[in-house]
Amino acid sequence: LKPFWPQSFSWLRRKGRSGSLFGESCRIALHVMVFREEAAMSWLWPMAGSPSQKGVAVRTSAPPFESDDDSDKLERERAFDIADSVEKGLAREIVTEFMHPLRRSSKLWRFHVVRSEDKLQYRLFSDDGDFLMYARANLDARKVEFFLYNPTDKEERLYDPSRPAFTMTFSKDRSEWRIVQERCEHCQFAPKHLSCSCHGRQQVAFIRHTREPIGDGIFNCMEVHIPGLYSDGSRVIWCPLLGRGDLGGPFDDNYEAQTLVTRKPVWNDEVESLVLDFKGRHILSSAKNFQLALSQKPEHVICQYGKIGPMTFSLDFRYPLSVIQAFGISLTTLFWT
Repeated sequence: LKPFWPQSFSWLRRKGRSGSLFGESCRIALHVMVFREEAAMSWLWPMAGSPSQKGVAVRTSAPPFESDDDSDKLERERAFDIADSVEKGLAREIVTEFMHPLRRSSKLWRFHVVRSEDKLQYRLFSDDGDFLMYARANLDARKVEFFLYNPTDKEERLYDPSRPAFTMTFSKDRSEWRIVQERCEHCQFAPKHLSCSCHGRQQVAFIRHTREPIGDGIFNCMEVHIPGLYSDGSRVIWCPLLGRGDLGGPFDDNYEAQTLVTRKPVWNDEVESLVLDFKGRHILSSAKNFQLALSQKPEHVICQYGKIGPMTFSLDFRYPLSVIQAFGISLTTLFWT
């Protein structure tokens, strides 16, 4: 199953034999002016228009120019860089597309992750090889930062190591991981002191690791909490200023969150190892391999991550996971051995 091009700017649909990749409620808040050449469109471009669309003008939210502090100056300089990159079709400032769950499908959408030699940098690509996201692990700071730009791209000027789109932190014992969005959708137009940036930020996913013995092996378990979806398909925004508590905390069935759990492997005496069936993939043996399913449907695989090369891992997932959730969850295996 291969991904397809977006066909509508307002809904960012993906058309193909299976329909659109992103759901009908995939509306996007736009804050920059974009003119993108058809030839420069990438597979998961957050602001791509239809092939016949030459450009889309969107109102810009400009910073107050009367302020002279350094942050305003940096924002203005970056705005000029964005405008320059927009003309070349290289600007990627909208993170909303990476937050939306993939369209419902009977099959898993295919992606792959390439790891650096030092095992601290990761790049997510579509099955066709289009770059989607870059992640950088900082073990001393106990965090992984996610960027929409590829720092090794020679044409890339907007990559800023101090401006991640998402950040994932982990506990000292490496058992709890949280992904937050740096610029909350609910608070994006509020002054900083009135936004959730001072209260923990908008949470995207919470992951808890445990270990348990199975046969003669040790199984790395994972429990994942993600914000739920409303009946109309729109996402629950897990902002603390909307009364949302910790996504990792206990909650009942009426709470607007979903739980995913790892599928347990079985011990195989012939190969003397724990094994899982990765249908459609030739997977190499690795402690980082896993499969996730909804807690209420433990046999229904939602996400699978498996080693397919020395530095390459397959990442296949589907609704209700989004790109950042699946990519972040896969990187929590950083310390699994």
